[in-house]
Amino acid sequence: MSYQKFSLIPGQIEIVTSKGESNYKEVLNDFDSADYIFVTTYNISQNRKALLNSLKEAAKHAEVRIVANIPNRFETYYGDKVRKKARESINNYTKKLNSNDEESIDAFFNFQNHSKVILTNNIAYIGSANFSEESSNNRETGFIIRDKNLVQVVIDNLVPIILNESIRYYGNSFEEKKLVFSLLASRLESASIRIEEESYTYVGRFEEVKNYNYWDPQLHQESLENVLELLEEVEEEIYRVNELYETDEFADLIDSESIEQIKILFSQNEHISELANFSERNYASDLIAEWNVHNEDMDEAAQQASEQTAERKRELAEAAQEDVENFFLYISKIQNSFESVITKLKKLEEEQKMNIDNT
Repeated sequence: MSYQKFSLIPGQIEIVTSKGESNYKEVLNDFDSADYIFVTTYNISQNRKALLNSLKEAAKHAEVRIVANIPNRFETYYGDKVRKKARESINNYTKKLNSNDEESIDAFFNFQNHSKVILTNNIAYIGSANFSEESSNNRETGFIIRDKNLVQVVIDNLVPIILNESIRYYGNSFEEKKLVFSLLASRLESASIRIEEESYTYVGRFEEVKNYNYWDPQLHQESLENVLELLEEVEEEIYRVNELYETDEFADLIDSESIEQIKILFSQNEHISELANFSERNYASDLIAEWNVHNEDMDEAAQQASEQTAERKRELAEAAQEDVENFFLYISKIQNSFESVITKLKKLEEEQKMNIDNT
């Protein structure tokens, strides 16, 4: 076990590095005397509960807020079993962070969050370690802030930024469905960014100009399949929410026409799919085999095949450009329609609350 500290500003800020024990153990030790606790983490422990129990215990005397991501959800996955596992991951996290269990614990989710901050009103940790028991097995490094005025600067400035980007979770079916659709929107955004990075190049001093890549596009079939899997999950979730609330209204809110158009764009023998499935090695090898080249002519043939392969790839890229651009238009429409679904869930939730109040 290793835990070492190096002073940056004596009595105010230290670097801490550890392996085999918690990198933020000094903050944990302050939980008993804290009035305010804030935790933001990429993941929490799947099976162990000691850290979450420490928050619940501290919530008896302190205001506690925790912001979590949900790792391993809606990444690239194929098949019903893996999608089911992703849904189980969501259920696992929401169950652990159910705000109804402890009224003084406010639970939030942020699906673009990778930051790790663990603090009380007295001491703060900012570093690489997640709020999970498993994190102590890794070499983790961060900063400990001991000056209470500096801690308050973090609370007043950094904490609101993270909370404003997060979704508060209240532990009911409406909240869980809002989380699911927010997750899907996040994953679709990541999937579309991946296709963008494989289809465009960025030029300029700060890579501020985006140009379609005719010369050497890196579009992969896996990226297309990832989007199609996510769209299938969207349709499944729309069906589930319609069943749950006994309505057909949600199906009308998602841009199903854009979903169908993307399926068509990504289908076999369409321009995007042809580009994504193009194998330069196979194409060049087929050319050389077709030419029936002898050993003494191999170098010249290989160079000629390389040039023709590059030319063919450029032709495929040119043919796919319009479809690639249309894909981003369609995906934007789908992402915008998620807002309508979430708004509808909020409306139903409010209506249910009113009905309960009226009775």
